[in-house]
Amino acid sequence: MDNVDFVVESKTTNDAFHSNRSDVSEFGHIIPECKRLFTSQFTNSQAEFKRRQTNEVTHALAGEAALLASSTIYFNISDCINDIIINEML
Repeated sequence: MDNVDFVVESKTTNDAFHSNRSDVSEFGHIIPECKRLFTSQFTNSQAEFKRRQTNEVTHALAGEAALLASSTIYFNISDCINDIIINEML
């Protein structure tokens, strides 16, 4: 896949993902595997940090998607998400 942007809400995770320092913790063993998958499966893609407040729409949609058993295409955006989108555009 290409042109995929990954957004993480944890600065620690983002810093570790972009660092070459070794980390002997359990977390430190997961990050190299994430990097390997990222570089082997995604081209022209990036991972970036955004605070949850900045990324509220994405967070709200991800939370809803996690509750669904099947994939859904939204034709009508719920009022709460519509309000968030309007506020972010201002």
